[in-house]
Amino acid sequence: MRMQTGASWACLPCSFAMVTDLSVKKFIEMIGHDGSAEPYKDFPGLKAGFHEQECIEVLQQLGYSCTPIEIVPQMIPVPGVPVRPIWFPSTDNPEDGNRWRWVRHLRGTRGVITGARKRINDDKILGHAVAWDGMTIYDPQGKGLEYTLDQIDDYGFMPRVYWKVRAI
Repeated sequence: MRMQTGASWACLPCSFAMVTDLSVKKFIEMIGHDGSAEPYKDFPGLKAGFHEQECIEVLQQLGYSCTPIEIVPQMIPVPGVPVRPIWFPSTDNPEDGNRWRWVRHLRGTRGVITGARKRINDDKILGHAVAWDGMTIYDPQGKGLEYTLDQIDDYGFMPRVYWKVRAI
């Protein structure tokens, strides 16, 4: 996988571009907008960015499927009831079963991990996406960072969903 970077609000298409070996420019062209619109009038400077569903449309055009694997899946069976987290079996700690399952899906596959990260030199939390090649994380922030899954906390990244990408 080759590191690719772009605008700070474009980590999602940058990550999917890395996974599909397409240029970021081409991937964003296929989405149909550059994410720079500012639709939040009460939050000046906040960009529209991109949504996973926009990227999935591009993946489909390129011949890929995309399966979301959440660390802690949640469900609401009917409106108005509390959110129910799904815990996968574990011998000691329920969260261990979920983390183990999530990592099992990462092994030997390519995809994008979405979640949140702390900004460098401040505690503000932002949505973020990184590419995964089966062994290494390719983080498109700044000039790009490469690190392992074991180092994820060192880089302030808090994963939530793995978007497993496969050729169809």
